[in-house]
Amino acid sequence: MYERVTRKECAIARQRAAAILRDVQIELNEKYKFATRLVGSGAWGTMVKDENGEYDLDYQMLLTKNSPIFKENGDFPNPTDLKTDFITAFNNCIKGEEEIQNSKTAITLVNEDNKPFHIDFVIIKTLPENNLIIRRNNKAETPEHNEFTWNELSKWNDAYSYFKSLSAKEKKHLIEDIIIPKKQKEKAKSENDSTKISSAALFVREVNNYRCQQEKK
Repeated sequence: MYERVTRKECAIARQRAAAILRDVQIELNEKYKFATRLVGSGAWGTMVKDENGEYDLDYQMLLTKNSPIFKENGDFPNPTDLKTDFITAFNNCIKGEEEIQNSKTAITLVNEDNKPFHIDFVIIKTLPENNLIIRRNNKAETPEHNEFTWNELSKWNDAYSYFKSLSAKEKKHLIEDIIIPKKQKEKAKSENDSTKISSAALFVREVNNYRCQQEKK
């Protein structure tokens, strides 16, 4: 039912991600320093195409204490202002028919140049006393006004470690029978749907759910 994406097929998406991340790092160099890493289905080689033949990749942007603004103030700006800075930088670095969307947890690069992919970039604060992700939490009375907060990310690394420890058979079951069907439902949601989460966040949620189920047996 679902067609997998090979590493060879997604090479162009990886190359575009690397290029725009490099450009954004340069764009924000005087204010932010961050490392990057591929996560989720792209990291594990478990990407799938939707009914239109499209697929996505997920990257984390890991803010570091070497950021000039952190050195100056001992912290980063509030999440709403920080994400606005990143959104502006990404918009300054897009090319051709590309578009940047301000998603619930991610900055999404949508490629409208006949290339079948989009890329989610998530901002992470990983310092000794922090392990946080930016997430949209708009107030009920002003839903049209985007406001972002830091949210705990403590279970992400645990989820990746646990998934890595599973047998090939368990990984296949988790990916093909649980994660992929739910991923397709998320991809079908509008970007304005407050319940939509990134593929990487879904991956972690379902791995943790699976782990809890197995521990109860």
